[in-house]
Amino acid sequence: MQVPHLQISSVRGQIGLQQNRPSMNIQQPNADLSIQQNHSTLKISQTASQLFIDQTEAFADAHLKGPLRSSNEFISKSKAKLAQFIAKTAQQGDQMMRIENGFGAIPRLAEVNSELYPERELNVGSMPRSTTQVKFDYRPSEIRIDVASGMPEINVRKNAPRISIPKWQTNAYIQQKNNLSIQVVGLNINRNL
Repeated sequence: MQVPHLQISSVRGQIGLQQNRPSMNIQQPNADLSIQQNHSTLKISQTASQLFIDQTEAFADAHLKGPLRSSNEFISKSKAKLAQFIAKTAQQGDQMMRIENGFGAIPRLAEVNSELYPERELNVGSMPRSTTQVKFDYRPSEIRIDVASGMPEINVRKNAPRISIPKWQTNAYIQQKNNLSIQVVGLNINRNL
């Protein structure tokens, strides 16, 4: 005998996922750089060179002397001549004191005192007599160099990176609907039994 029964069939529902993942974008802008070079300053200063020539002794050789120097030299020469004359006179006086010894002091003194001045010789000369008579003093010039270096001014402004991250999206949808069907099987009853 067949008993009616229920036949149940079901279909599972399925969910589908649709994902949208756009790419990430990163841009790094260049840094802004400005350089300003200040000019250097160069200063050059120079003192004049000096040459001093002292010709006093060269002029003195040519008898071109100042009155004070001439009088001082004349006094010095006069004192030397006076001392020489006094020494000569004292020496001759000593010889005259010993006249009794009979060494012929009077003729000898007469001969010495009657001598004329020695003859002078004339020669060609130069003025001044020596190059050492002229004195030179040279002071070279001095050069001074001052440099003021201009330091560069460097300004850097960094730029932050530009990062673009779009949202990722996931959409869920029903890919297959669920289904449940119930059927009665065996509705036909064999009543002949």
